[in-house]
Amino acid sequence: MADKAPSQAERVQRMLDGLAEHIESAPGEELVEDARCEGRDPDEIAARVKGVLLQAVSDHKQRELKKAREGYEQEVLVMKARHIELPERPEDRRGWLAAVFNQQPQLRAAFTMQNRDFSELTDVDVENHLRKLEMLGVLKDVKLYG
Repeated sequence: MADKAPSQAERVQRMLDGLAEHIESAPGEELVEDARCEGRDPDEIAARVKGVLLQAVSDHKQRELKKAREGYEQEVLVMKARHIELPERPEDRRGWLAAVFNQQPQLRAAFTMQNRDFSELTDVDVENHLRKLEMLGVLKDVKLYG
């Protein structure tokens, strides 16, 4: 049975493998001398390779950051889409959050930023905190007075 002729991709892969083997086994001085004989600056080549590698690392980190950001945005959408019965009036929502902090004071630090007092939270902050607490199952344990 006759051997099948190698495809174009296989021939290119063999050439690249051979080139990689040559580079791995060739002494560094020989590679530098070859570059100089071709009229290339070895320092410039090294700087360019270093730049490519640094860019690849940066791209990888950015990809991970983008993935994390997309995950966060998805969680926000889920949180906003989740139906929760909140009081209509902002003062009543603020009262509910105050009841949470009074009954479970350890949560205050997690939901108010450093150097910000509870009274400085905006109505949107209060609503978002209540939504988070509901998702965590905290609101069902809070007794409302009045």
